Amino acid sequence: MIRQGASPVVDTSGMIEFQPSRRSFLVSGVVAGGALLATPKAFASDLHAPAAKRPSTPGEALALLQAGNQRFQKGRSTAPRVSTVRRAEIAEGQDPFAVVLGCADSRVPPELVFDQGLGDLFTVRVAGNTGAASAIVGSVEYGTAVLEAPLVVVLGHDDCGAVKAAIDVVTKGKQLPGELSGFVDPILPAVQAVVNTPSAQLLDAAVAQNVRQTVAALSAEPSLAADIASGTVRVVGAEYRLHSGRVDLIS
Repeated sequence: MIRQGASPVVDTSGMIEFQPSRRSFLVSGVVAGGALLATPKAFASDLHAPAAKRPSTPGEALALLQAGNQRFQKGRSTAPRVSTVRRAEIAEGQDPFAVVLGCADSRVPPELVFDQGLGDLFTVRVAGNTGAASAIVGSVEYGTAVLEAPLVVVLGHDDCGAVKAAIDVVTKGKQLPGELSGFVDPILPAVQAVVNTPSAQLLDAAVAQNVRQTVAALSAEPSLAADIASGTVRVVGAEYRLHSGRVDLIS
């Protein structure tokens, strides 16, 4: 079963249990909730035990991702929470602390980039990391409204093939075969906004602008805007560097 809308509470005995949260009513009648109870003995047998406390604020969630990326950059990834114990644990329900809308590029897997484990991230991936399709926006909204993840990260990356294709369409009038325009078209406004950038910097500028454009579009969604205004959810943009492994925030 999928356990929706619950947050972990740690008591002094070391027990971790999930209690109903403020948005559990959103899934009432849609999916059934399942309680998770794990014992210290089970955790002792897990070399990659889960963190003691799930981030509950956007700032805490972002700091955890940044710390994980630091480990990844330095080749010190811990590959946390990937054991058989963790797998059995989250089979009873998920409680991710961040939503990552990333590119489908095989070189940019969010769980590895941020050194997180099973059930930590709610990932939504599409070539070009855009939020134009309703299914993508709906998936992000599910992560925040139902699963209560306090942070959304729009993760672009350098040398993005989808952005390159959009640049070719704008600057060369290239026609794309098949359904490729489905993920390229949403990027065209970002390219058009920076098209006068010197050619050597155009790709980097377009990647960053595409991330900003997606952050702005998601932030304007009514279901997200209310939580952003209250401070319970934050949407941030970031870019992954393929060579260094570093993730930089985009303002």
